[in-house]
Amino acid sequence: MPPATPKPIVLLIHGMGTHHQEENAQEGLTSTQKEVCDGVNETAAHFGFEDYKFQDKVELHEFNYSKSLEEILLRDAANAQALIDHITLLQGRGLVQDIAAKLVEEFSEADSGKFFYTHWMDVIYYGLMFWGEMIRNELAAKINELYIQANRTGQTVNVIAHSLGTAVLHDTLVKLYRKDADIRAKAPELDVDIFKFDAVIQIANVSRLVNILNGIGDPHTSVVNSGPHKCSKRFFNFFNEFDPFTWFKRWDAPIDTGYSGRITTVRNINTHDLTEYAAAPTVCYAIMRNIVGESISDATYRLGEQAHYDDERNLKKPLETIETEFNKVRNSQDTDDRGLALIRLFRAVQDAMETAKRLREEF
Repeated sequence: MPPATPKPIVLLIHGMGTHHQEENAQEGLTSTQKEVCDGVNETAAHFGFEDYKFQDKVELHEFNYSKSLEEILLRDAANAQALIDHITLLQGRGLVQDIAAKLVEEFSEADSGKFFYTHWMDVIYYGLMFWGEMIRNELAAKINELYIQANRTGQTVNVIAHSLGTAVLHDTLVKLYRKDADIRAKAPELDVDIFKFDAVIQIANVSRLVNILNGIGDPHTSVVNSGPHKCSKRFFNFFNEFDPFTWFKRWDAPIDTGYSGRITTVRNINTHDLTEYAAAPTVCYAIMRNIVGESISDATYRLGEQAHYDDERNLKKPLETIETEFNKVRNSQDTDDRGLALIRLFRAVQDAMETAKRLREEF
């Protein structure tokens, strides 16, 4: 009897906010792992896979940078009771003065509660401060560790990144991958033609938006894609048309092997939600087919897609109506001004949430 095929390695990289790494006692999953598995397992049932457990099909790993950021945020928050004081404090820690001034003006009447400290500040700390390099070095070490394991076990290595995690992944790989890399280098390096991910899945890809802040590589032409001299055998990019985080500097480069998927359903007023993304049929299919290797026919996929659309949580208004309402608050005009980009994103997220909430109440 031939030996069993080893489970594929899947590295998850979360988005903004606090993500608890402690495992759920009943399911043995971290919060990020549970979000992905809940979404995939739900839609797998629509594809005819009853009682599907994605967590049992793969070997899950997670890169959790929120713990490091949260410790820094809490330490700084103790010295700044309001968001404005916090931004002002950061001017002495490397935050450019003109950016700080624009943020202070925009946030002067905003709630300075936990959401800002754990979401907007994540973007500022990662994209504009020196802590971003610390996070990239930690992720590079994690990826290096997984490739060492895979070389020993024969496993494939795959990555699923969401939101700010897509930028962390992009920036790290731009620095990690080299042609004719020196494996003896003090900082980890990988040869782009030897070490390739089996699949990279970018969800709500903000790498181009964050690139305005730190200028690391060009996400449209960098190594983070599939094809010759790229980091992955297959590459997938997904966005929800009504997710405001994907309205600015949207990633839309050609893909050699893989595809981009556009989602237009609204089941949750938070269209940036990771579980909702993972449950979207196009995302779930990419994960099940290209990481696990499940067989899903076109007819089965269409049935699953219809079941997802028919879900009672989904807004049943015509797509044109939903687009019209969101377009009233969409300000997707691109800018290379770092402070203005953050402000436009802040406003868009607030407005999009209110629009989705209003449409649901009307329905």
